[in-house]
Amino acid sequence: MSIDGKKIPLRYDVQETHLKSFAKALQISDTFFPVGMFNFSHGFESFVQEEMVKDENDVVALLGDILSCQIAPADCVALANGYRAAEQCDLNTILLVDEMLYAMKLTIENRDCSVKTGKCLLSNILLMVPKNLIIREFNEKVCAGDSPGNYAVALGLGGYLLGITCSEVMMIELYSFCVSLISAAMKLVQIDHYTAIKIINDLQPLLVDIIKKNIYKSPGEMYSCAPLVDIMSIKHEQATVRMFLS
Repeated sequence: MSIDGKKIPLRYDVQETHLKSFAKALQISDTFFPVGMFNFSHGFESFVQEEMVKDENDVVALLGDILSCQIAPADCVALANGYRAAEQCDLNTILLVDEMLYAMKLTIENRDCSVKTGKCLLSNILLMVPKNLIIREFNEKVCAGDSPGNYAVALGLGGYLLGITCSEVMMIELYSFCVSLISAAMKLVQIDHYTAIKIINDLQPLLVDIIKKNIYKSPGEMYSCAPLVDIMSIKHEQATVRMFLS
């Protein structure tokens, strides 16, 4: 781009469409956006109660395992396929990946976390794009109990409608999950803000790698395999004292 014959560096190029989609991305990933993610520890609370996670290194190791074995191959693949289905106005595929993802969440708390945050996200995105047919049809199916309404699927659908790229929407999914779990860690194992910032920054290469490996996968390639995380989630369901909903 150039103004008055002077070339403007790419970093200073003002593209209105990109700025608007970037603002939408910031909005739906902000903690101010009401989806309730911070009510959940994703099983982390049980790991602390069982004294299996005690410090920063344990947090990083556990978070890396959950991202690589559950969120990446299940939620991220569902998100990307939901995004492409929205692009093609293919409601049947959206419903398919929504059901598949729900079936891969083996514990009650994980399912509740996914659908409660998903329904909240869906309701809020409807306020931003109220006239779009595909999201209204999906919301009707969710409200009628014909589809679960998982967070990742709602995010993929909403991200496309808001003009955010698929890779950026996947980063929102991964980043939001990391912040949610690390926020729980700050309360449960006394990690300070500086350590939390360092953990999230150090995880960025893994997040990029997850996106590159999963963005083009088909629904048939979805899976979830983290037995210990599921066991800790079940233990949390039975705990008499709990700080978080999962």
